Amino acid sequence: MHWYYKLLARRPHLVLVAVGIFSIACIVVALCTRKLPDFDDPTLGFEARGTSIGKRWTAWRNLLDETSASGRLVANPKELTFGSTGSSNVRHKATANGVHLAKRRKQKGKKKVPSLTPEEGPKKHTKLGKNIRILKELYDNQTVEAVAANGGEVISFEEYDNETAAHRGGRQEVWEYGRNQSFYTEEVGNKTMEKKRAKWDTLRKLRPPPEPIEIHIPSDGFFCESPNKEYAHLVVQRTNDNFNDTIFELNAFLALCELEQKVVTVDHYGDICQRELTSDSCCRPWSIVNYVTFLSNKSSCFELNEEDVAMVKTLLFDCFPYFHNMKLSNDCMRSSCIAPNECKQHNAVYNILHYLANVDFIRQNESVEFLNATMIFLPVARSTKSMEFYHSLSQAKLANELVAVVAMDMGLKNALFDECLLRDGWLIGLGGVFVVLCMWLYTGSLFVTIMTVVAVAFSLGIAYFIYSFIFELTFFPFMNLLAVIVVVGIGADDAFIFLKIWQCTIVDRMKCGGGIVIPIVPSTSSSCHSEGSGAAAGRGTSDALVEIMGSTLRHAALSMLVTSLTTAAAFYASYVSSITAVRCFGIFSGTAVMANYFLMVTWLPAAVSIAERMSCLMLLKPFARVSHRFSVPFIALAQFSRRVEDTIIGLVIGVPWLWITLLGTIGILSGVLVLHWPKLRLPDSPDFKLFISNHPFERYDSDYKEMFWFEKMYTTTESFKIPLRFVWGVLPVDRGNFLDPEQRGDLLFDESFNMSAPESQQWLLQFCRRIKNQTFYQTSYGLLLPNCFIENFISWMARRCNDSMGEIDRTPCCEVSPFPFAPDIFDQCLPESISSLYETPREFFIPGVAGPKFARSSFLVDDGGEGVDAGKVVKAVVIEYESTQVFTMSYPEIDGFVRSVEGWLAEQLHDAPPTMANAWFISELEFFDLQDTLSTGTMVAIAMAMAVALLVLMLVTLNVLISLYAIVTVTFTILTTVAMLVLLGWKLNVLESVAVSTAIGLAVDFSLHYGVHYRLSTEPDRRSSTRFSLQRMLGPTAMAAITTGIAGALMLPSSVLAYIQIGVFLVIVMSISWLYATFFLMSLLRLIGPQYGFGQFRYPKLRAALRGGSDDCKSTGPIDPEGTRQSASHNHHHHHHHHHHHHHHHHQKGAVSEQLLSNSSSAAGDLVGSESHELDSLTSNSIIKPVNLEITRPINFDRAFKKQHSLPHEQSPSTVSAITVVLPDDVDIRIAPIGSGT
Repeated sequence: MHWYYKLLARRPHLVLVAVGIFSIACIVVALCTRKLPDFDDPTLGFEARGTSIGKRWTAWRNLLDETSASGRLVANPKELTFGSTGSSNVRHKATANGVHLAKRRKQKGKKKVPSLTPEEGPKKHTKLGKNIRILKELYDNQTVEAVAANGGEVISFEEYDNETAAHRGGRQEVWEYGRNQSFYTEEVGNKTMEKKRAKWDTLRKLRPPPEPIEIHIPSDGFFCESPNKEYAHLVVQRTNDNFNDTIFELNAFLALCELEQKVVTVDHYGDICQRELTSDSCCRPWSIVNYVTFLSNKSSCFELNEEDVAMVKTLLFDCFPYFHNMKLSNDCMRSSCIAPNECKQHNAVYNILHYLANVDFIRQNESVEFLNATMIFLPVARSTKSMEFYHSLSQAKLANELVAVVAMDMGLKNALFDECLLRDGWLIGLGGVFVVLCMWLYTGSLFVTIMTVVAVAFSLGIAYFIYSFIFELTFFPFMNLLAVIVVVGIGADDAFIFLKIWQCTIVDRMKCGGGIVIPIVPSTSSSCHSEGSGAAAGRGTSDALVEIMGSTLRHAALSMLVTSLTTAAAFYASYVSSITAVRCFGIFSGTAVMANYFLMVTWLPAAVSIAERMSCLMLLKPFARVSHRFSVPFIALAQFSRRVEDTIIGLVIGVPWLWITLLGTIGILSGVLVLHWPKLRLPDSPDFKLFISNHPFERYDSDYKEMFWFEKMYTTTESFKIPLRFVWGVLPVDRGNFLDPEQRGDLLFDESFNMSAPESQQWLLQFCRRIKNQTFYQTSYGLLLPNCFIENFISWMARRCNDSMGEIDRTPCCEVSPFPFAPDIFDQCLPESISSLYETPREFFIPGVAGPKFARSSFLVDDGGEGVDAGKVVKAVVIEYESTQVFTMSYPEIDGFVRSVEGWLAEQLHDAPPTMANAWFISELEFFDLQDTLSTGTMVAIAMAMAVALLVLMLVTLNVLISLYAIVTVTFTILTTVAMLVLLGWKLNVLESVAVSTAIGLAVDFSLHYGVHYRLSTEPDRRSSTRFSLQRMLGPTAMAAITTGIAGALMLPSSVLAYIQIGVFLVIVMSISWLYATFFLMSLLRLIGPQYGFGQFRYPKLRAALRGGSDDCKSTGPIDPEGTRQSASHNHHHHHHHHHHHHHHHHQKGAVSEQLLSNSSSAAGDLVGSESHELDSLTSNSIIKPVNLEITRPINFDRAFKKQHSLPHEQSPSTVSAITVVLPDDVDIRIAPIGSGT
């Protein structure tokens, strides 16, 4: 790697340009050739794929898709087209469903509504009977006119209807499956088409009659039609002072009236409101106060009095029983309502109770009402068009002394989330700015700080390129944006590591007697001269820079690799989760961390190398004076931080028992909170929260949705029983891409399935009988025709063979065929049976998902042109019954139900014939599957991340006890973090699951840093090793914790819940992990840490290779100042009597003269004097040692850890034994161990 160090030292601009071009190319290619991710549906990907239920759910959805119009299967065999002619195709399609035809006609009629003349307008408000009379009169009058226009032929619509009906259903007995026997000649067909054309011409000439109720026209002269769920609606409640008072009283109504006026005068309301056609003014909002005004025959709600309120209250009480017994509807003019006229008039009672008043407004058999909340429906559609209106609304003060708008639903939740995600991006930027400021304070170089920020941006760009091009992932969930915060924190930490080691190496070289004074490092003289001159000096300077670069990179590269690997491993461990969004987040975040590492060993060293050259300019007057002034606050900050550091070290070493007891107790209590009670609960709502809990959209969904009947009808789970569905013929596999929620793969048919086999028929009949004896089966009354088709088929086959009246012979589909039916008879008769079922009136038969599914003809001939066995036309079968299990969000309840059904099914399949053995159970279990995956997947991800952390710790420290203590610390950190989240009311949803696994990656770093440095201590006893580790690591870990924690805290003002949660999480995890690592782990090591080599493993071969080094200061190896600083700072512990102590002390005081980048960074120099990064010493066997030693002795690994009396510092044990995992390059380093023989 020497060539690379040379390149970085001598041609850093080439590296910068090359890496810059590569990074920009990646970003440009990724952004220009791929569609930018949109977050229209933020919950996309929040589902489990690849689990047992997940596979079945995907297969079920694919089966439903295949049964649609464009699919390969049909439920109604009449839709099959086996070699029939074109005309019969038309007939089959047209007559598939008379009801649908009628519906389509209605819709066509509605689309073309002519504008009404003023004379016709009033006709709208007539009663239904009057409308029918008008319709008949209009028809009679206009038919006379049409007769002349039509050549004298009178069109009879009844005749047309009867004729088409005859053609539709009259010949169904003659029609046989697979053959065209309807005697429908071409001549008849042409005649019918001509008649149809003539009738349609006549219909077009007739002016359609006005409809009984027309949209936008006030049917009652007051409101435009009835309120509807698709209009924007606001929830109004009493303000806090009067919360326990009812709204149904005069003062509250007047306050409500005022509030409503405020809403309708908000900007942009007039642009999007629905208007009356008669007056062109906005329709009136539907509110309880407006209905009271209307029923009181007043023109304005401000005119209401006590009598009006009492009158309407009495009306509602009188009519409530009819509403409660479902005798009222939203349109009593069209549907007959069995209730007194006053209850039916204008549908006012129904609309108030159903739409505008909360569910408990009036209770059955109670005489007191309590209107807790009421709804205002605005004549504004729930759509993204109302976004500007919402923004105006959110800025208006929608409250007065008595009432306030507390929640709303405007159909904007996802669109607003998308907008807020980008709008609140500046908070992430603010966090980034704070990290940059910290870095600038730390390094003192604006250039290096900016280059680090660019590196973080590049790492995200490279990660996106790898994510979309190398991994070919098309789905980019919004949670991937949260990786930005993590990468900013890690990028800053890596920069701290590199710069610290760089600074240490330079300071160390200057302490090395007889070494070259590097001109680009600020010195006490104000010029940049070296001892040599001309070309020779240039070469010396260049060589020195190469050595510094090599030394720094050897340590920093491994040091950063360890921190990057642990964090990336925690992210990649999320891949074991079955939830698509979590997997994608893990891949992207892990990749971003590793891309960041790549830039930290290429881009950053080159930037620092250039900064070194630039810093020389800062030494020339007048720059020196300016930079000195600038450095004053830096020095003050460094002095303050050193005092804090000394206090913390004193506390840890002085009272370790206190910290172990205190933090250990907190950790154990947290464990009880998390694992026993109240636990990190699973989500109890399938609605994924997007905004903070007091956001009006979130409040509506979580608090108010179930308070109104119109919502409760759609969302209530009280009456919804989970269906029991058993599927044959389809294998429960998911052949789609688990990393893309849009790709679900194809349906895979079970080749062994054969419904027509006699043993299959018998077994299925037994199955349907047995299921009715189970506790989970809900007994149902009435016709259950489609549920288990075999029972209905057997009774249908019992019909008589000859119909004497119609002279029809039904053989073999009749009583002559005994059960079980022969396969050919089964295949011939079942389609007829199902077809007749589909012609049953809808009161008796509603087509569902149950029943056999038949293959289309196009599917029965495969691509090779060879016909698939057309005998097996039934490709799949679904049996469906209702269960006794009410739909609930409770995980344990559904878990018990699913286990019991699956256990019973497994028993039944033991004796199933091979043709029926591959059945599976599916129901509405998607949310249950998500809960199940979160509960197990999160624990697996935690276990995997912990295992990787332990492995890294073991490899780096090679000490069993240190690794064990570190893992205990990390475990307590995780438990305490999660306990905090439990106390904050978090539930284990998708985002929280990601947060917990991320916590491990972030929490293990600090423990790793401390553990490694304890292990690398020059002293064999616990006390000294603890002090050594704390003095080196306290600063950098605190810096990393503060920068990342405050970056998280800056996200708290966001309105996006995900941003807030990640912010809270970062603050908590950083604080707790730093406290536990500093106080708990170091106290453990202070009291019971390994000493004198206990529990220590080594690499003997590597040690032998590293023994063959050369002399001390002439070597190209790094010489760490921290060892020197250590000896100086510990001079009260040891007999330091060499001139070296004075030399080092001078350097500490005059840090400005030895600074890395410029005079302006003197504070950073002071920081350097007191701290070094965690793994400075990993790759050298002699890095922590005094310089210019007078006494040299051979390496002796055994005596390195023996008990010692107080030696002079020169005789203190070498840390040769501190060799750990090393990079291969280290073997070639020319390092002079102590006493290697000079």
